[in-house]
Amino acid sequence: MTGYIVSLYRKTARIMIVVCGLLFSVFSFVYLYVFQREVLEALHYSLAHGKTHFAPMASAVVITLILLLVRWGVNCLLGLKGYVRALAYVPSFLILCALTDVGRDVYTSSYHSCWPWLLPLLIAAFIAVAYWLRGIFRVQLNNEENTMGIVNGNLFILVALCVMTVLCGNTDRTFHHELQAEHYLRKHEYGKVLSVGKKSLEASRTLTALRAMAMVKSGTMGERLFDYPQYYGSEGLFFADDSLETLRYTNDSIYYLLGARPYRGEQRMVFLRNICYKGTGKYTSLDYYLSALLLDKNLTEFAEAVNDFYEPEDTLPRFYREAMVLYWSQHADSVSLKKDTAYVRRFAEYREKEKEYASAKERENWMRRYHGDTYWWYFDYQN
Repeated sequence: MTGYIVSLYRKTARIMIVVCGLLFSVFSFVYLYVFQREVLEALHYSLAHGKTHFAPMASAVVITLILLLVRWGVNCLLGLKGYVRALAYVPSFLILCALTDVGRDVYTSSYHSCWPWLLPLLIAAFIAVAYWLRGIFRVQLNNEENTMGIVNGNLFILVALCVMTVLCGNTDRTFHHELQAEHYLRKHEYGKVLSVGKKSLEASRTLTALRAMAMVKSGTMGERLFDYPQYYGSEGLFFADDSLETLRYTNDSIYYLLGARPYRGEQRMVFLRNICYKGTGKYTSLDYYLSALLLDKNLTEFAEAVNDFYEPEDTLPRFYREAMVLYWSQHADSVSLKKDTAYVRRFAEYREKEKEYASAKERENWMRRYHGDTYWWYFDYQN
């Protein structure tokens, strides 16, 4: 009878080891491959200086296997049993924290992290304390009679360690969106760039500039610019000068795309106008210039530029047509390209819709719902 009970305990222990290993493996792989893939790639790029290729799935699998080996080594050293068997995963979870606790300064030359010295210290402290406590509670650890209690205790430890890891890792969704958009932009997958955070009303300046680059490269800026929140005016077409606000792409990337660089101290609008009218920039510079005028709500110069760079028979992109209709409504005596009757009718419907709401806030919210993806809404309501 005693032999049967011992055999049952050993079988339960083996099942517990397998279950804990499986749960940890699933969490580690999903966490690294799904939730922290962009951060892991950024850390890899920073450490390798972009000289090696990053494979997200292979990296997640290899790291998970290494962490399982770490757990095996720790448990061989400590011999944790019973209710605290899952504590052998503590060093593995600490390594996951170190890999995903990455900040915005990851690409800067001054990037540093406390983990290179903190991780070995924490692991050493854990092993020392666990080894000391194991000697004190040796009898309790060898008592494995309460099977359900052991299962519940180990599962609780694993869940607590998972929560700790998620809280330590980078959970800034804006930062993740920026890294994801940048990844697709480098792979020339412009449609995927524009799908990142598409339904969100939040948009950092970096993400806004990355979207603009993707639109220009795919030739869709005039069709899609105001499908997304634009909170920064014409400055949103460029990255911030602060290096902590940018990633691998900088304003040098945009100047290369435009085919020209501004002189020292030259204002960006002056720079864009000059390269367009002097013909010193690439064809992409016209989209940047016209979009910048729209973002700054400068319809007079926009209408002038459209007349200068487009022929009467040309079909303008969607938002250029909306802007021209708005300009015509403000300058009834203007002479410009042929008027688009369909957009004139839609603009009339837009103005009629506005009259249905007495409250300014209610009007803004409902107009966003019906016409939030038009230049008219941006011009009237976006500060």
